[in-house]
Amino acid sequence: MKLSLLEFQLQQTWQSICRNGLISLAASSNMTIALTVLSAFFLSTLNIQHMAHVEARKATITVEVAEGADAGEVERLLLADERVASTKFVPKDEGLESMATRYGWDVESLKELGNPLPDAVRVTPNDPQDIAEIAADAEKIEGASLVRYGGQVTEKLLVLANGIKVSGIAMAILMGFGTLLLISTTIRLTIYARRREIRIMQLVGATNGFIRLPFIIEGAFHGIIGSIVATALVLASYSYVNSYIGENLDFINLVYNTRFMVLFGLGTLLCGILFGAAGSYIGMRRYLREV
Repeated sequence: MKLSLLEFQLQQTWQSICRNGLISLAASSNMTIALTVLSAFFLSTLNIQHMAHVEARKATITVEVAEGADAGEVERLLLADERVASTKFVPKDEGLESMATRYGWDVESLKELGNPLPDAVRVTPNDPQDIAEIAADAEKIEGASLVRYGGQVTEKLLVLANGIKVSGIAMAILMGFGTLLLISTTIRLTIYARRREIRIMQLVGATNGFIRLPFIIEGAFHGIIGSIVATALVLASYSYVNSYIGENLDFINLVYNTRFMVLFGLGTLLCGILFGAAGSYIGMRRYLREV
């Protein structure tokens, strides 16, 4: 009995979609536009936050070793910290060559003048948020003469990343709410086109749940169609942008891999179904209250 009832509801839904082809096309188109905008905003926010975190993770701490101190022991104590991902010993000659390369100076001339740089240990933290605490503890190590790190830059990047995340969530909620209202309004056009049919069902004793179900299924159908088209458009554009950036702006690293693409597509599909079904439910509930 349940199976035949479901078959009847699905048949009614499909007949409604075919009978009201223009309205169905409008509903699917609106869903496509709304999900495309929402998906593009999500990808933009995600990648800006990702780039801020990537730059913050490049931050390192330079611990200068005091003259006569055991550099190996200093490095061992630094690496013993669980917050430290890795360390690298930088001899003073290597440090001088690196500085000369960076500023375009002649290395041999500098060596003739004498190397004033000390040996150093470069520390990479697991989490850039711990960089200030690691630097403070490194200053207490015997044999460490000076500790340097780009604290202000790293902290600003982390604040920027967190700010983008919070604002992105807030904007996504607002855009999702707007999308839901748009879908609800569009579905009401379908409801209005079938108002006589709805009234007849009410007169013969159909419950609100029975009347509502075909519209919810129809809304989910529009959500599936809209999400598939939106996913195809967004991922095609995103792949092109990623390819262009890879060829021309290789210092920018976007979030791009097969697993992410699959999860993004499934997430968009799920959002489309939820928005479509919820929009239909809200629109139908308002209509049944009014009649």
